[in-house]
Parts: sequence; C-alpha cells; structure tokens
Amino acid sequence: MQKIFLIFLVLWSAFGFAETPVTAESESAAFDSKVIDYKKVVTDIPLTSWRGLKKSFSKEAIPGWALVLSTTAITLHNDEVMLRDVQRHGRDLGLGNEDNTRAILSAGEIDILRLPTDVGSFLYFLGDGWMHGGIAAGFLYNGYSKKNSRAYNTGLQLAHGMTVSTIFNQFLKRSFGRESPYVRTEPFGRWSPYPSVPEYQARTARYDAMPSGHVMTTTLVFTIINENYPEYSNYIIPIGVTWTSLLAWQMVNNGVHWASDYPLGIAMGYVFAKASTNLGKTDEELEREKQSWYLMPSQHHGQQALTFVYEY
Repeated sequence: MQKIFLIFLVLWSAFGFAETPVTAESESAAFDSKVIDYKKVVTDIPLTSWRGLKKSFSKEAIPGWALVLSTTAITLHNDEVMLRDVQRHGRDLGLGNEDNTRAILSAGEIDILRLPTDVGSFLYFLGDGWMHGGIAAGFLYNGYSKKNSRAYNTGLQLAHGMTVSTIFNQFLKRSFGRESPYVRTEPFGRWSPYPSVPEYQARTARYDAMPSGHVMTTTLVFTIINENYPEYSNYIIPIGVTWTSLLAWQMVNNGVHWASDYPLGIAMGYVFAKASTNLGKTDEELEREKQSWYLMPSQHHGQQALTFVYEY
C-alpha cells in the first residue's frame, strides 16, 4: 500500500502541472524551438555555480544571511533539547526512532535502492534521491512525450539544480564535519573539519550532518517547480512547505540530522533553484528580460494604478 502511495506521489508531482499542446500540427516545431539544449545540464554547471555564489554574496542577500545565521544559532543552542523532545514524540506516535527503509536493490555491500516499510521511513523517503530523481524524470518524460517544452525544461532545470547544489553541499559537509545525532560522541555532535576521503567514505555519518542535503534538494525541487508554474503557487507552496516540514521532523526523529542543519540547507536549495531556472540563458539574455518589464497605467475597481507588464 505504501509503495503504491509512493508511486502516486511521484507521478502526481511529475505530471500534475503539464498542459496539453495547443495544436498537433505545430507542436514538434514549437517544442524544438523552445527547449533547452540538454547538454547544458552539464556544460552550464560553472555558470550556474557562479550565479548562485554571486546571488549569495550580493547586498540583497544580507537579510537572508541574517535569517540563516540567527535561526542556525538559535536551533544550535537548543539542538539537544529539540532532539530529545522530537524523538519522545516520535515514540509516543508509534513511529520509533529508527530508519526502517529496506534495501531492495544492492550491488555487493552498496545499497542502490532502499524503500520505506512504515510511516516513519516513508516520511524519511520524501527526501530521498530516488524521489527527487523520479520527479525530474517524470517531468522530462512527460515534456518529451507530449512535446511540452515547459515540462521538459522544468525536468532539465531540476536535474541541473540537483547536480550543482550537491557539489556545494558535499564541499560544506566536509568543511563542517559534524556528527549526526545517532552516532554523536559528544553533546551537539563533534565537529571534525576536512576528514580524508577514505575516512569520510568509511564513516560518513560522523562528518556529513551539516548542511542537510535532503532538505536542500527538497527545497530546490519545489522552488523550481513553483518558478515554472506560478499559476499553481497556491498549491505548490503549501504542499512544498508541508512536505519539507514532515521530512525535517522525521530526520530529527530518526537521528539523522540536528535541527540546526536545516537553515543553511534551505537557503542553498532556494538560491541554487533560482539560479537553475536560468539554465540555457546567457547574461545578455537575462539583462534583456529585465529590460522587458515596464510600467503602464491601469484601472482597478475604478482606481488608477501603475502595473508592471512584461513584454514578450
């Protein structure tokens, strides 16, 4: 039953926002003229990385940094209390504090695919790479099969954003080197920056808590979808917030993350999502798009006003 529900979630996320092509006769030509070159998913990694960093360290990012640093400091100070309280509530709800996903596909000692077996492990699976990859693949398949450039481009942006953000996430994980709660050797987890590659691979949980990659990627996925389908924001944003909140709660409950691992992860997901939605566009094209907005007089309920209009 849970597997069927899981498949439904992936398919709904991937196909739910797709629109039918207007005319069958011209759909192929229109599709080819609007889609992003798939090779840019790889070749534009440096450009998107630069745009993400540029946005992160601009003057406009100062309020965002203030929010991230303040929330991280507050949650860091209370990490042990929050961990204890969340895990107690998890036991009270009958979820337990263990990861009960089960490997169904392995190569030697490496688990390739683990699926949930109960409610708690299902909540944890909401942040799994197979879930995010399945959503991206669904958009790609739906867009290509229906000649829907918007869905196809969304899939490319998702794949690109996940790649770029993961590179930075892995760098920061190794830079902080923080222990996950379930393997902590001291309160709040020991910080051991820059472990060797073999050591990190052998005992990953001792070094990879901050920032949370699961929360980062989930934020990125819903932000990219929302950017491409703004007319569905009333649904995407509440679903995304609920999805991310359930995932974040469960990862504290099963001891994979501290609450303070989340603010930076959320910020990274948002920043790299915004940068990834410009995939395939040059800086000159982005500048022209900015210049295509202009003010024009409008009337609303009998009152005069100025409205921003985008000229296509």
